[in-house]
Amino acid sequence: MPYDSQGNFTRVHNWEEDRQNDIKIMSDRHDEEDDNFTDGLNECLLRDGRVAMEGDLNAGNYQIKNVAQAVADNDAVNLGQVNSIKENIVEELLNVISSLNSVGDIKPSLQTINHNNWLLCDGQAVSRTEYADLFTLIGTSFGSGDGVNTFNVPDYRGKFLRGLGGNSAIDLYTTQAESLPNITGEIAKLPEPYSDWNDGTGALKTANIGGTAYSGNGNGSNYKLNFDASLSNAIYGASEHVTPINQAVNWFIKAKGE
Repeated sequence: MPYDSQGNFTRVHNWEEDRQNDIKIMSDRHDEEDDNFTDGLNECLLRDGRVAMEGDLNAGNYQIKNVAQAVADNDAVNLGQVNSIKENIVEELLNVISSLNSVGDIKPSLQTINHNNWLLCDGQAVSRTEYADLFTLIGTSFGSGDGVNTFNVPDYRGKFLRGLGGNSAIDLYTTQAESLPNITGEIAKLPEPYSDWNDGTGALKTANIGGTAYSGNGNGSNYKLNFDASLSNAIYGASEHVTPINQAVNWFIKAKGE
């Protein structure tokens, strides 16, 4: 009984035709059929891949177990290989992310604690040996720690970070104090017999308010003294507050490579 390409057994002899044609059925022909049946079963039920599948395999929600590791492009992979591939991908991604930042880089974040070799810029003291690259870069510029084993990272709490140069702090390690330009002005009273004031300079300016003149004032006017800081510097009056509107974040410094 042969095996065809569709996974079906076929018959070599037609028993009904043999009977109609008065062909005797010999026992040795059963042996031949048995051999054919055995060969067919072997061709159909082999589990070593010598017979290729010709359709989808329905496992009926059962597991295919003990799958060996794949070695060729078209091989199935097992769970161990999948997990290993996933770990390698995650590691590669971390390496790529890490390569985007160098020791000493600063970033804003909503993180609140040290993470992934990023240290919170709160002036904390950290190990000189564990963070040797950062120590080489900044040394004790932000504090010497215990003087032997530790050093301090920058403390950027409550500070705006500004590009070095212009009228910024003199270096990367010095905090520039708060300041505003001075408000100045000058006004003088004319000499007697006049009691008028001159127009003034800077933030000071006189204004004619009319009314009865002081003794000796021939124009019959009174003056008041106005103070307007914007006359000294246009920065004044341009806002209702000195501190610009802002939202707080935490600053971190990259302390060492991955």
